[in-house]
Amino acid sequence: MPPARCQYWNRCAKYTDLAVRIDRLTETLAAKDRRIRALEEENARLKDAQCGGASGAAAPALPFKSGTPSSKIPVKPNSSEEDRRRVGGRPKGHAGHGRKAVPDEAADEVVELARPTSCPVHGVALASWTTRTRTVVHMVPARRIVRNYTIYRAWCPLCGKYHESDVPGVMPYFAFTNDLISQVLVDHFQAGIPLGTLARRAGVKKAALKKMAHKVAELLEGGVPRLVEEFRAALDKHADETPWSCDGKNGYAWGFFTSDVSVYRLRGTRASTVPAEIFGDGAHAGVLGVDRYSAYNCSWRGRIQYCLEHFKRNVRDLLEAEPKNAEYQKHIPRFLELLASAMTLRNRKRGREYDDESLAIRDELLAIARSPVRDGKLRGYFDLMVQKRERFFQWVCHPEIEAENNLAERRLRPLVIARKVCFGSQSEKGLKTRETLMTIIDTLSLRCDDPVAKLSQVLYAIGRDRKSDVAELLWGPKPTAPEAANA
Repeated sequence: MPPARCQYWNRCAKYTDLAVRIDRLTETLAAKDRRIRALEEENARLKDAQCGGASGAAAPALPFKSGTPSSKIPVKPNSSEEDRRRVGGRPKGHAGHGRKAVPDEAADEVVELARPTSCPVHGVALASWTTRTRTVVHMVPARRIVRNYTIYRAWCPLCGKYHESDVPGVMPYFAFTNDLISQVLVDHFQAGIPLGTLARRAGVKKAALKKMAHKVAELLEGGVPRLVEEFRAALDKHADETPWSCDGKNGYAWGFFTSDVSVYRLRGTRASTVPAEIFGDGAHAGVLGVDRYSAYNCSWRGRIQYCLEHFKRNVRDLLEAEPKNAEYQKHIPRFLELLASAMTLRNRKRGREYDDESLAIRDELLAIARSPVRDGKLRGYFDLMVQKRERFFQWVCHPEIEAENNLAERRLRPLVIARKVCFGSQSEKGLKTRETLMTIIDTLSLRCDDPVAKLSQVLYAIGRDRKSDVAELLWGPKPTAPEAANA
């Protein structure tokens, strides 16, 4: 119970001090309440802006607009009900074919199970026997095996050298078999499994695997120049780049691709000197599919196909930024439909039908691009297509030329994922090793069904003869001039 107020309270110093303190605390509490309400309102406003809530506030500008990767989108909206119902890639309404059994001649093993003798519920004898086949896929778990070989060594009096027993499947002076080396390298540089995880799985030191990778890269780097030559001679080729650091310093990973060739270059620059090294000084054959980065324009002297997907994103960003713009509403929707149709045309049409529809799409795109437009941004994109029409329409009469750069984007995706895990290379030697092994292993995976077995065979051949041609072991004999022209 509070004390009774003194009748001389207005002249009492004790009560005067208490009254002043109460007034100050009341004002502080009111200020904090106002601050809390302001923060709650700001929090709700930011949520609406990020998620497109009920308030209808516009979403914040993404760093790369429609090209922003999903990992950089602040808050991802919930998926739609239709997307949640999707099951694989089957068409809507299709019940599916079900799981098919593998015939006995195609199975690795055929196992006949024991017949049950009685009913497990009632214990009576069973009758009316029938059989059915059930196909099951089994995985044999990897097991680490350490072997000690007894090696015999003897002297030859004629050649004056010592000769030893050959250790099967092992490179000279290596502690790991060719099978283990090949499996580790493919798992790391293609599947993206961290080297530490592979070291624990194999029961070896991580540093030992690193040294092994450096040594194998030195042995296989002779197979890379052959791939560069094949890239230069290809008709349809693609290139792209993505950031990749080395020892904390910013750099870039360049990729140069065809249907069966992948060449990587990891450098500390994004200048045109890197693609110029790959393109060479001679005549540039084929069509190069790229985005509109100027480094390729400076280093490539042949025909160029600009990626229509990148161009479509740029134009679509204008409509999303100003959806009420009358000029955007008039021209952009149909323009985007034509670009999308152009990119899927090679999968839908063949022969004469392809030629007729490609010409129709090109003419309509150019007609829209030549339309009178007052908006400066849209006019800039339209003028680019008209002025550089030879770089936008290489695909028109050539179905083998892709209208987008998706091939390069997909090939670089494992490298982008590896960058998120290992944050780049730790040394210049590691940079060179990754460049060589990714080039070799990625190309092997495109050309053979089992890159692990192929790489193991190549290492075994190199171990038997260090002077053997690495390019011929990896890619086969080099075709002669007539064969290369026919290819």
